[in-house]
Amino acid sequence: MNKNCLITALLLLMVTSVTLNAQEKNKKELQTVRFETSIDCENCVNTIMKNIPFIKGVKDVKCDLSTKEVAVQYQDGKTTPELLKRAIEKLGYTAKEATEKKKEEGTQQENRQ
Repeated sequence: MNKNCLITALLLLMVTSVTLNAQEKNKKELQTVRFETSIDCENCVNTIMKNIPFIKGVKDVKCDLSTKEVAVQYQDGKTTPELLKRAIEKLGYTAKEATEKKKEEGTQQENRQ
């Protein structure tokens, strides 16, 4: 009886360990990308929210109308920022990664000096 309990406990421990490891791996793969877009009304936000969440790998979408930014949390390996950008553009909006804009602004400031 003790032998069976010990084997069961070890199996349970191994299954728990594997499950936790898989969950931790999934958390590490989530990435977030921000796009500067041409959204300017609630209908634009609704269009984004009705389409982008259904792209494979997308976990969360947030639209900020005041800054015209769309933030997309996605699973790395299932989609890419480039595919997400094209999907937004396909809906009729401009899309530029927020980091790209900041790099361009920095280059323009350097050129002025």
